[in-house]
Amino acid sequence: MTDGVSQALQAYADRGVFRGFRALPVARGRIEYQFLWLTKKPVTAIFDPSSRRLTFPALLPRLDRDAALRMKGVVEARTAKHQPAHRRIDARKGRITSASRAGDFSLSIEIRGSNHDYAVSKALNVVNELFVTLQEHHPEYLIDRFGFSTE
Repeated sequence: MTDGVSQALQAYADRGVFRGFRALPVARGRIEYQFLWLTKKPVTAIFDPSSRRLTFPALLPRLDRDAALRMKGVVEARTAKHQPAHRRIDARKGRITSASRAGDFSLSIEIRGSNHDYAVSKALNVVNELFVTLQEHHPEYLIDRFGFSTE
């Protein structure tokens, strides 16, 4: 199971989507992935094979309440039945959730069955969509937290 997530993420690195990709074993059989993508700060993702969950902890650190609610809406919209099939996340293959704790916004997807490639792809699509939404509605956050250009 772990190999499926590692292989899916490694494929993005091999295609040049990520830079500096690395996978490190951590406590209780989990694997922590780090890579550069979308920002100058590394993205961290952790796969827990026992829960079959890939989590992006503190993906958006110190996010204010209004922005966090908007991001939660983006995540929830991906599971809505009115979404076209190519944008919707099939709950039979993966269940995506978000959480905001102490101002840090996290994203998580539970992988169902052997749908590792599908779940990783969908999770990364949502991460990308979150950053696009921030750029459109909360550019000051990206400037302050991630050093984006003011232009």
